Amino acid sequence: MAVEGPARGSASTAGIIVIGDEILKGHTQDTNSFFMCRRLRALGVKVARISVVPDEVEAIASEVAAFAARFTFVLTSGGIGPTHDDVTFEAVAKAFEENVVPHPELVALVHKFFGRTEAQCPEMKLARVPESARLNYGTDGRGSAFDYPLVSVRNVYIFPGIPALMERALDGLAHLFRSERTRFHSRAVYVAADELLIVPVLDRAHAAFQGRVSLGSYPDWASNYYRVKLTLDSESEQDLEEAYGFLMRQLPPGVAVPLVTDYVSRAAAEVYSLAESGLDLPGHLGVPAQALCSLLHSL
Repeated sequence: MAVEGPARGSASTAGIIVIGDEILKGHTQDTNSFFMCRRLRALGVKVARISVVPDEVEAIASEVAAFAARFTFVLTSGGIGPTHDDVTFEAVAKAFEENVVPHPELVALVHKFFGRTEAQCPEMKLARVPESARLNYGTDGRGSAFDYPLVSVRNVYIFPGIPALMERALDGLAHLFRSERTRFHSRAVYVAADELLIVPVLDRAHAAFQGRVSLGSYPDWASNYYRVKLTLDSESEQDLEEAYGFLMRQLPPGVAVPLVTDYVSRAAAEVYSLAESGLDLPGHLGVPAQALCSLLHSL
């Protein structure tokens, strides 16, 4: 299954392939793709596609080949280990028409960590990788090199499925993906009005900034503070700020509201402010402001 080089645009692109029957069956919740998306975007990489595939060699190989031809980077997650359903190395090899062979350095690491040297022992499955595989050693926050490398083949990076290991590996190998020419800029606007009310404004903003700024609209019926979250994203900070200003001028007066995340601290601060103003609280409370202030200080 031969593949060609990845397609490139103005920004580096990435495709994420999450591998595992447990995801498709609902036995495990995928958090890896969410983490990867956030990290890659911070590194200047645009995630263009996420796919979830079963633990089947043909399915994984087909997806890897397609992604490798389309995107700058392909990140797989899962299917690395000693058991029968860990077939990612085999599948990536098939995608590039390669064989799976023992890598001497990985064989030595299996011996070091597991104390096993038999060619057919389950642990040695971790050392059998595609012929052209590269070993990438990341570093932790203190600059110490990882004991075990991440395997990559061409533009495909094969991450473990265990979230803690995947996150550590991606953070430690961030330099492999960082784009110096691209930076994404974002803003959010919270609207205390139904989405239908602001559709005309969104249409005008989309028409005015299409191709320069990406505009998203996401209703939230659970929030007590807003009804819709609007997002603006662009590779140009100037375009982003222009679109933000346009949106704020076009929205009905008063519907754009601040996001409240720390409810308790905000409430306490406002009560303190009122109490220290010397005014009495509304009569139905029956509590003088100064008395309430003293009570809050005693808690």
